[in-house]
Amino acid sequence: MSIKQKLTVSGVVIFSALILGYGVSSREALDTQVSQEPGSIKSAQTESRPASLTATPTSADGKILEEIKISLEKKLPGIEIIAVEPSPLEGFYQAFYGDELLYVTADGRFLFTGNLLELAKERPINHSQVAIMAMDKKRAPARAEAIAQVSESDMVVFKAEEEKYVVTVFTDVDCAYCRKLHREIPQLNSGGVTVRYMAYPRAGIGSDAYRKLVSVWCADDKTAAMDDAKLKRKFGQKSCKNPIADQFKMTRSLSLSGTPAIILSTGEIVGGYLPAAQLINVLSEKLADSPDSSKNTGQSGR
Repeated sequence: MSIKQKLTVSGVVIFSALILGYGVSSREALDTQVSQEPGSIKSAQTESRPASLTATPTSADGKILEEIKISLEKKLPGIEIIAVEPSPLEGFYQAFYGDELLYVTADGRFLFTGNLLELAKERPINHSQVAIMAMDKKRAPARAEAIAQVSESDMVVFKAEEEKYVVTVFTDVDCAYCRKLHREIPQLNSGGVTVRYMAYPRAGIGSDAYRKLVSVWCADDKTAAMDDAKLKRKFGQKSCKNPIADQFKMTRSLSLSGTPAIILSTGEIVGGYLPAAQLINVLSEKLADSPDSSKNTGQSGR
């Protein structure tokens, strides 16, 4: 359950949705916001903050951030706050929970979720999405390292003959967009993209989705079984010792919340489904300067 559901703040979410169209929300625009040099929209985000929030952090500031984290986890049982930072909105801090963001006062009394938009001179700035993408970039190396510890023998791998890139995809066979992505595996392989599947039964361990994934991972030919499951809706009955539960637990530590979750060799999350041609373009742009783009995440034959 998302933090939005836990807090039942649908009014805020609806308002955010109504004005989101005026924000900067495309993948390309957000990448630009996060990566541009001073003078860019990213700089505008920093410049828009009160002076008290842009000053050099002190030990006292760190204590406040830790107290906010402890307070939120106490008041909202079952959630884990990844990090707390000053926000561009005076009087509020931004707390990261999974792949979501919430805003809270220092005393923990007031809290809201949704997109924080600033009506800047050039165009609106979506501070929430900029912050989430920046946090994702910070966490990417640790995510890549975690996936690198998983043997490819515990994945279902569709390998490109002339491999240029490797993506790791956390998947659920009942997910419509996962099936749509799978139909484009031949195009991805032809474009030099090796696709490695890890299991993410969205309904949880022991569910029907879990048992379907077990039948795929336990098949004599895992790639053929994945084709049958996603393209023909045919499932075997095999069971064996398998990594499904461990991979499901990993989705929590990696802060994944949807399928398909496409992760680059650098550990960066691309997001959900992208058409094959668009995904190949994203890989080409993001990994252009990475000579080991096909080798950074989980070596073959581990």
